[in-house]
Amino acid sequence: MGRMKKLLDQSLRPLIVYALAVLLISIPVYFLIIDWIWENELDKHHYAIREKLEKRLTRLNLPDTAVGDMIAVLDKVQPGFSFSETAAPRPDSLYTIIRFDTFMNDREQFRCLVTDIRVNSRLYRVLIETNMEEIDETILAIAAVTVFFIMLLLAGFIYLNRKTALRIWQPFYGTLTSLRAFRLESGRTVSLPPSQVTEFADLNASLESLMDSSLASYRQQREFTENASHELQTPLAIVKSKLDMLLQSQSLDAAQLQTVEEVYQAINRVSRINKNLLLLARIEHAQFEGTEQVALGDMLVALAAQFEDRFENNSLHYSQSIEALYVQTNPMLVEILLTNLLVNAVRYTPAGGKIDVRLDVGSLTVSNTGTEALQEQNLFKRFAQASGQHAGSGLGLAITREICDRYGWQIGYRFADGVHHFSVRF
Repeated sequence: MGRMKKLLDQSLRPLIVYALAVLLISIPVYFLIIDWIWENELDKHHYAIREKLEKRLTRLNLPDTAVGDMIAVLDKVQPGFSFSETAAPRPDSLYTIIRFDTFMNDREQFRCLVTDIRVNSRLYRVLIETNMEEIDETILAIAAVTVFFIMLLLAGFIYLNRKTALRIWQPFYGTLTSLRAFRLESGRTVSLPPSQVTEFADLNASLESLMDSSLASYRQQREFTENASHELQTPLAIVKSKLDMLLQSQSLDAAQLQTVEEVYQAINRVSRINKNLLLLARIEHAQFEGTEQVALGDMLVALAAQFEDRFENNSLHYSQSIEALYVQTNPMLVEILLTNLLVNAVRYTPAGGKIDVRLDVGSLTVSNTGTEALQEQNLFKRFAQASGQHAGSGLGLAITREICDRYGWQIGYRFADGVHHFSVRF
């Protein structure tokens, strides 16, 4: 799973990306619009200059020779003008050119108009040009101001969005905090904060209904667990008692004794499954509430002593390396966990094999020799067999996993070099 992200950040990111995209698009658009406006105004200015120049030279009523001399002088002393006499009129030409300017001693951009003016009876071709160097500075200034104000707008938007969103979403966060405190085993609902927002009010109403339904189901399941424990154990105990009497009877032949023995073993298995199922239900419904500090090392030593007969009967070599480790847990549950791990080790260790238990800071490892790896996909499933060689109830490791999940412990399995390794990290 990737890194979790807050809802506010998820909604804010597209807006920031969109604003930056608008900013990037706006700069060239500004450039094109300002360049077009600048060129259009310069063209109007050039035509105005052409009209003034033609009218003033005409009003002077100078002879053609004097007009020629004046235009020659203007051509030399007036920057941005160039005159040449022509025989026939031609269409006007408007264009932009970049060239080296001797006056500015640099490459500059010019807007040019090539047109005709008539003074007396003579026709002159006139080039009027204006340096456009200011347009670059104008566009840069506008772009800088635009970037500044968009960044200012973004910063204000982010601040206001977070400030407003936090206030709007406060009831939602309050609901989350209340839900974290909800526990089925407490038998009561939690108080959800009121909200004037319709969606949050509907959410709280749905959650309250869900909590009520969950508590009702929990109470029913708990009652069923308690009733089943009483109602099932009694008839099973009676059946086992009657079978014990039959097994002690002298009137049964060998075949009948064999049949009664098989029934007795089946009843024992049903009794174990019933106890394990009830135990699973009690664990799931958090009926083991009391906790205390448990010394795992002392409990392991005591359990190993109880298993000595089983080790000897199966010719198993048991070893242990135990360090002091204390956990805050329910003593009965941790004893069940350790017992199940040892029973599992005995079951899957061939005669003459080894079982090694290591307890150090933060972890427990139960290792035992074996012939083949267990089916990991079935290890912790209910009624699933992890190996075809040894059939059990299929609930021991499921109970062990349920206990680990209750306390947030991690249980794992691996098979390497002919050895099964079950480990629990506390």
